[in-house]
Amino acid sequence: MLKQILLSLAFLGATSVFATEGVSEMAVQLFGKEEAGKRVSEGVVFIDGQYVRAPYSVTREGNVILVNGRIASRFKVESSAAKEEPAAEDDGASTGYVSEEEGADIGSDATPTIEDVPEAPKEAPKKTSTIEAKLAKKGGGSIDERLAAKQKAKDLKKASSKGSFNTEPESKDPMALFEEADYTYTPPSKPEPPAVPYVRPAAQKSMSERMAEARKKDPTAAKKPEEVAEAATAAGDEAEAGEDVVAVESFDDLTEEEIADYTQRFTERRAAIEKALAADGMVFLSSKASGMKVIKRKDAQRFIAQFEELCKAKSSAKLIEKWGRSMPRAYLQRIYDNRTENLKNMKSLFMRLKREEKANKGRSKPRL
Repeated sequence: MLKQILLSLAFLGATSVFATEGVSEMAVQLFGKEEAGKRVSEGVVFIDGQYVRAPYSVTREGNVILVNGRIASRFKVESSAAKEEPAAEDDGASTGYVSEEEGADIGSDATPTIEDVPEAPKEAPKKTSTIEAKLAKKGGGSIDERLAAKQKAKDLKKASSKGSFNTEPESKDPMALFEEADYTYTPPSKPEPPAVPYVRPAAQKSMSERMAEARKKDPTAAKKPEEVAEAATAAGDEAEAGEDVVAVESFDDLTEEEIADYTQRFTERRAAIEKALAADGMVFLSSKASGMKVIKRKDAQRFIAQFEELCKAKSSAKLIEKWGRSMPRAYLQRIYDNRTENLKNMKSLFMRLKREEKANKGRSKPRL
């Protein structure tokens, strides 16, 4: 069905569909295009940590959403059949095929037949040997009797070495085994020394000595705590931000239902971005994945008001410490890395916020 759709699109006018650079033409043919509902002058947009100037025009081409003609979000497209794991190949070993001879696998030798084993002849009565006869005359008995006597003597010797004192109770009393135990207390000849608490050798060293040993074992211990925390949080939030993960695009084996479902999802996301900007919110987007973070108007204004001051620091530690709980830390790091370009492009935004703040103060003053 998908091939028929693609062929019909190709013959009826696919040549008139042109995709933006970086957008798949196949995706545009399958999921269509959307124009911006309106141009939005409010709000703030960051794409890959870079500020985009207002006003904003949010459009869609295939599985890609664009802001002012720039790729701002890319969705993963994959059919449900491709998500399923391929079935394991059957080599025929477990199918149970048998050869013409019952009970034998193909390629095996014929089952051998074993003839009945004849019964063993009954043992003839054992004859007394000449040596045994001579030993019997001397009174020593036969060889078997002599061996039995030796074994008996050996067992008696082994039993006597263990001893048999107080090993089993003579009565049913369970304490009978301990009736001859000596419970008398013998005091020590010298008094025991007083107990001394154990102190670990490492605890006896000063803090400076411990820090020096820690630096030798772990190079990161020499760094400042905020630098270590910054590196750890940036590495931990990399997967959450989805900045280095490119969305998979596989348009093979898509059904009509999946195409309709994908199209609806893309349309809803484009409308959600436009709505967030119309509410004067701040939106973080990634051109390689479909992740989106929306910051409400109040927090967005506070962030923009503090942004210039926080970017003057030598590192992003202050920015991440201040806003890392409510915003992706890895994305804040990217915003800080692009601070020079961002500050230059955000001058008009700073001026607009100052005008709004001044107007709000004027309204709050009491009128005579």
